[in-house]
Amino acid sequence: MSRQAVILGLAVMVAVLLIIASELNFYAASEASHNNALVAERQTRIYDVQRLLLDAETGQRGYMLTGDPSYLQPYTQAVTEVEASLNSLRALVVSNGRMTSEFSVLSRAISRKLAELELTIQLRQSGAEHEPWQTVMETGLGRQYMNAVRAASDALLKSASQDLTRQTTKLQQSLQASRLSFLISALFCLLAFGLYLRGSTKLHEASQKRAQDLLHEKAKLEGLVALRTAELERLANHLINVQERERERLARELHDELGSLLTAAKFDVARVKSRLPAEPPDLHERLSHLTNTLNAGIAIKRKIIEDLRPSSLSNLGLPAALEILVQEFRANTQLTVETSVDALELDDGQQLGVYRLVQEAFTNIAKHAHATRVQVLVKNYRNHIEVVVSDDGVGFDAGQTKNASHGLSGMRQRMHALQGRLELNSAPGHGTTIKAILPLGLSAAADVSPPLST
Repeated sequence: MSRQAVILGLAVMVAVLLIIASELNFYAASEASHNNALVAERQTRIYDVQRLLLDAETGQRGYMLTGDPSYLQPYTQAVTEVEASLNSLRALVVSNGRMTSEFSVLSRAISRKLAELELTIQLRQSGAEHEPWQTVMETGLGRQYMNAVRAASDALLKSASQDLTRQTTKLQQSLQASRLSFLISALFCLLAFGLYLRGSTKLHEASQKRAQDLLHEKAKLEGLVALRTAELERLANHLINVQERERERLARELHDELGSLLTAAKFDVARVKSRLPAEPPDLHERLSHLTNTLNAGIAIKRKIIEDLRPSSLSNLGLPAALEILVQEFRANTQLTVETSVDALELDDGQQLGVYRLVQEAFTNIAKHAHATRVQVLVKNYRNHIEVVVSDDGVGFDAGQTKNASHGLSGMRQRMHALQGRLELNSAPGHGTTIKAILPLGLSAAADVSPPLST
């Protein structure tokens, strides 16, 4: 026990030392990398100032030689941007006393150069007979001021290069320290591995016993998981049934109560309108507007009822109901929708399941797909039907759990309740395809109420 305690103490001490060394090296490397980025930014700003000053001088010379005002455009733009570049450079060197003084020299040299450029341009614009601007240019002041700018810029660049050299040296030292820490870690791991091999026999025996216990516990847990999964499936099917019954109840309430109220109100307006005199006309216009509003409310009521419980399923059958759904989707989204629906003989639950699948797929396409073309296929095979809804939209990564929406989960559960299965195929930029395979000749697990007539 004492030897193990000593080894454990040494291991903890070495681990702590390695962690501290690793953190110190990391912070040193991070600081050096940050400083290198600052140095690179300083150099970039210095080069920007030089470039802008050259652009200004080029525009000035072009205007001096030709008198064409279009040459002043690059001059004006460069002069405007020089001040911003100098401010950025000042913010980068303010923490360095030596570079701050060098920046002051550069700033004064640039101010003199810009003043010389502005003076010559003003003289050229004045149109004096003796061309005093030529006299100013022949003095050589512009070249002197530009040489002063280059000298100050070179001094700043030299200081930046020296800082870069220092930071690179620090970074190399940090990397060397990290390399040494890695070697120590490797040696320590080899030592620990040797100790592990010595005790592997006892650990193996203990692990075998533990494995047997785990197998026993696993069997018990798998039984519980299977039981809970079955319960959850029954609950999900029950929730689907409850949802459909609630939709049916809401549709019936809307049809019986709201529909009666709207219709009665419409008849009352018509009765009042028929008994009113021809004057005033604005009252008749208001009653006509009220009638149109009631008609719109009745149409909205019918649409809501159809969304809650499509009567076309029981009155016209699944192919016709899907065609109506496609027409409404096409009118609302202005998308190109291609359909191919075979003749089908399905019970009420299967028809409603297929209808809800296509309806939910249309909802997802309208919200997320950004598609231009949609295809709906319903194929009737000998022992099963196949429902495919595909689009050419943006798609998504079907393998990512976070992309799984409640709508897809609901479609999958509804197909499972009908003893079918749902397949999803999608990739970013390649659209989405939803395929449902539903067996024929089997009783569905979901208890679905018959559609409501409106």
